[in-house]
Amino acid sequence: MRKLLSLFVVLALLALIMVPAAAQDDTIRIGALIKTQSNNFFQIMADGYEFAAERYGVEIVIGSNVREGDSAEQLAILEGWLNEGGFDAFIVTPTRATSLNSALVEATAQGIPVINIDELIPTDVLADEGIELAAQIASNNVRAGQFAGEYVVSQLEAGAEVAVIEGAPGTTSSIDRVTGFTEAATAGGLNVVASQTANWDRAEAFNVASNILQGNPNVQAFFAANDGMGLGVVEAIEAAGRAGEIIVVSVDAIPEALAAVEEGRLAGTVAQFPDEMAVLAVEAMLKVVEGRPIAPQLESPVVLITQENLDGAGSQLGDPALGDLRIGALTKNLSNEFFLTMIEGYELAAANLGIEIVTGSTPTEDAAAEQLAILEGWLNEGGFDGFAVTPFRATSLNSGLEVATEQGLPIINLDELIPADAQAGIDIAAQIASNNVRAGSVAADLVLDLIEEGAEVAVIEGAPGTTSSIDRVTGFTDGATAGGLNVVASQTANWDRAEAFNVATNILQGNPNIQAFFAANDGMGLGVVEAIEAAGRAGEIVVVSVDAIPEALAAVEEGRLAGTVAQFPDEMAYLAVEALIKVIEGRPVAPFIESPVIVITQDNLPE
Repeated sequence: MRKLLSLFVVLALLALIMVPAAAQDDTIRIGALIKTQSNNFFQIMADGYEFAAERYGVEIVIGSNVREGDSAEQLAILEGWLNEGGFDAFIVTPTRATSLNSALVEATAQGIPVINIDELIPTDVLADEGIELAAQIASNNVRAGQFAGEYVVSQLEAGAEVAVIEGAPGTTSSIDRVTGFTEAATAGGLNVVASQTANWDRAEAFNVASNILQGNPNVQAFFAANDGMGLGVVEAIEAAGRAGEIIVVSVDAIPEALAAVEEGRLAGTVAQFPDEMAVLAVEAMLKVVEGRPIAPQLESPVVLITQENLDGAGSQLGDPALGDLRIGALTKNLSNEFFLTMIEGYELAAANLGIEIVTGSTPTEDAAAEQLAILEGWLNEGGFDGFAVTPFRATSLNSGLEVATEQGLPIINLDELIPADAQAGIDIAAQIASNNVRAGSVAADLVLDLIEEGAEVAVIEGAPGTTSSIDRVTGFTDGATAGGLNVVASQTANWDRAEAFNVATNILQGNPNIQAFFAANDGMGLGVVEAIEAAGRAGEIVVVSVDAIPEALAAVEEGRLAGTVAQFPDEMAYLAVEALIKVIEGRPVAPFIESPVIVITQDNLPE
């Protein structure tokens, strides 16, 4: 991997960090706009951009404010970049959620892709102002609260009383963190006896916690939505003479909170990783520049820091140069085009990243024993740094994965996901899959573009109780009804084309004004198309389905099917390799990584 030279140039209005990859005309050049490097959080984010520039051989120009909160200065930097030209993309963290919008409108007009991280621009604002974003990336605050709640559950007996200190009312980060904690705590059998705001303020948290302690003397734990308030709670407990009796967990992993964890005054604090957020943004943007799909929302990792893993609180980036890595990638069968495409993704990742990836698959479908034997062979052979696996059945590789866990080999599970309650004895670093709710949602967006508000639509469901059908139908139905459509029928066809023909025929007879169908897979979608044609209504009714199988793509090309939602098994594989490398290097990853889905119409049919 080519080492890159970091060049620091500080100007009056712009702190630039240019990391040139090489003197090549085709080097990708990205403008990365942060808030201010006088804030440790954003200095760490800048470190992540530097690391990504070296690892991936790109040029990254980092812009930051001299003064924190100076939105006019930050906007001027982005406007200067737009006037200068020569940038392939921008990654932006606005000082305030909408403070860069005027320049982002111009970036959209110029066709320059933008990824928004950390300080996210509201979706309704983006739509109103005509700003196009390739993706948004942030820590998952619900998960931050969830991790805190799960830790408290592990430390207390069922029925124990706990209290919550909220941030400012109405702030999304507080709402999400409190939701995550409360749901995890109550699911674990704890009793949340108080949940009050302290407006992100340490002194106010001291007073609120003091009152809660007086009114609820049996409280055994507090969750505070940020570290400042958490430290205020600790001080209230100490002032009440109850130090060491009550658990306190908070969020942010600021230096003072980490010191309190080390001292045993604070039980834990949930850390964000702004450097990893920056790396994720660069990885995603490289795909966008290359014309590859990415998910519209990407989750940056959070980790609960306790005394047991204090050394994991800071940056884990290490050397940008990749070492010699050998990964085992286990797919299903070579007779299925989906998995042949997945193998292509593994091969691309190996070529781009300069690592060895050994792929394993079976010649035929549903050969679970043969697939397990491949994994067992790899484990006996040795020499692997980690595994990416797609089991035939959710639990069919578990015995081999237990051995991998015993050997300390990290595992990424993709596409066919192992349920959480079936992971005993197996450490899975992350799971990767398409978002079926989003698949239904993008199908609804297409239907909304093609028919008038108030129109009648119908849904053909997959087998009852199957998660993929439930999620796809939920995504479509929610999107369609929110857009003013009237869902007049939703019936199962058990993933079967012939059954979908019959179900759709009956729906058409009973609902002659239907203008669109959504089918939860392509087989059923093609059955619906045939029912419409048999009824003599070809060309009158829109049909959208999911999977982008070759016959469905041909039907889209012919105009018989309006669209089909594509998954990208090659991108799923690439994401798995990126995540597994991080885990091997001791870096944090989000526990769930979303693979992209895109609705395919005649306008964007693959060649």
